[in-house]
Amino acid sequence: MINIEGFPIFQNHLFPLKELSKDNSDKANIVYMTNSEMLAVDFDQVKTQYANGLGLSEEVASSCDAITYHTSHVTFIEFKNGNMKNAKANVKSKIKDSLLIFCDLTNTKIADTREKVDFILVYNQQKNPVSNQEKNSIADSKSRDAIAKYFLAKGKQELIRFDLERFQKLYFRKVHTYTEEEFEKHFVNLL
Repeated sequence: MINIEGFPIFQNHLFPLKELSKDNSDKANIVYMTNSEMLAVDFDQVKTQYANGLGLSEEVASSCDAITYHTSHVTFIEFKNGNMKNAKANVKSKIKDSLLIFCDLTNTKIADTREKVDFILVYNQQKNPVSNQEKNSIADSKSRDAIAKYFLAKGKQELIRFDLERFQKLYFRKVHTYTEEEFEKHFVNLL
């Protein structure tokens, strides 16, 4: 079991998920991707402390926005309010860098993260409509997309977008790509 409660570097950087989901790239229009007040680890700050502790700039690595801890597992969370078209490589880099830092800090093996760690990408649905490739393989309209998600759920499967399904079973127990609404329904409301 991975228990992050015993690590001061995590406990010293707890903030509400709402704050960790903040997109302030447009100062005139600050957006929160969740209103949850649940405490989570600000993994950007953990990464900065980790890198600085090695005498390096925090720019040497990228990191996911948050980590939450539950009785049986850990969840890495990345919030993306913008268009994912040009951000996919950045998200994949954040996943890898975050995992390396997390494993080093907790003395955890990737074999352990495959059993006890999940990853969630929360994205803006309006800025990331279903792509033509996804339309051809899954749906031709929003209603068909909803139907596809319904039948995937019935088969205990989930639509994982943005080429992130490759990380499920490779690094993580589960990988999810949720809209803001799905994040509330499938994650926040279940805690």
